[in-house]
Amino acid sequence: MAVLKQAYHMFRLFMGTFTDILERTSVDHLKVRLEHFFSRYLQTVPWERCDILDVFNGIQFLPLDKNMYLRTQCFLNQTEANFPQVKYTAFLYNDALVWSGLEQDDIRILFKYLTTSLFPSCLESEMQAVQTSPYSTRTATERPSTGHYGKFITGPPNLNDTSLGKIPRIFVNTQGTKTDECNLLVYRALSASICLMVEGSYQLNLDFCRAVDQFLGPQLTVLASDMGEQYSKRLSNSGDSMKYIYFNHMNLAEKSSVHADVSKRAASTSIPPEIVKLMSDVQADLIMTGNDCELIVKGPGDFWVVGKKSDQRELYFVSQKSVNLIEVHEEVKKLCANHFSNIFFLD
Repeated sequence: MAVLKQAYHMFRLFMGTFTDILERTSVDHLKVRLEHFFSRYLQTVPWERCDILDVFNGIQFLPLDKNMYLRTQCFLNQTEANFPQVKYTAFLYNDALVWSGLEQDDIRILFKYLTTSLFPSCLESEMQAVQTSPYSTRTATERPSTGHYGKFITGPPNLNDTSLGKIPRIFVNTQGTKTDECNLLVYRALSASICLMVEGSYQLNLDFCRAVDQFLGPQLTVLASDMGEQYSKRLSNSGDSMKYIYFNHMNLAEKSSVHADVSKRAASTSIPPEIVKLMSDVQADLIMTGNDCELIVKGPGDFWVVGKKSDQRELYFVSQKSVNLIEVHEEVKKLCANHFSNIFFLD
């Protein structure tokens, strides 16, 4: 059911709601759109890797100190002020969300599209270009002739050319009184990406894209570099052997130390698949209770799975030790104290 909902939301992102389509066209046209979209989309779904993360369909947020966060927000505010055609913005670093001006339902599915489709395909294209290009010897410390590392991921591949490239058209604010149709320009420098949702009524042109490049490129390069230093420090201090999955229904925040790649582009989890499935079963049982509670299940071998639901937050912990029920409970308390000390969980 969760994967089915994701499929509809992805359709709605690129095609609009069924109601909007029927108001503008006909049932036959809707059928054509459904066939066109799902005949392609369903082939991209990693069915064999669907698990509890697909049930949550959450967002990975990047933890930043307040100064870096405010710098990012000011930068986005300046961008919107300089380019009034831009209706919404979003900022990501290393496949994690920093800030978004979209409603939760919209950024949730846009985040899914970016991290599981657009960014991976872009990375693959870049790797192929590097392998085949005779000019791929430039080192990472050398800046390009523009003086910055910024470039369009969706939009003109070459600002000196006449082509605008591929620019997706998306539909957001679908829960509001009027759906907003926007052109999605994605611009990246180093590991930072900014999404510009330009009003659909505005005719995009190369002059606009060049102005965006001149404004974003230098500033985003500096911001991405500073953000990278902070990200690296956090990464080096986050060594953790505890296996857990956390989800917050209020802000859609999701965190997993079970999945090596939370976007699941690769089939890599640190625990056996049957234990990942057991976590989904525990989650389903917790939801059925309807109350805040804790559920501890003994799995095969020495595995224990603990599910904890409290105030619209869910935490799932996996232990692989030859311990008893009391010791497992103590491990969960230790996990909450070390990683979720600022979050209230009922004991």
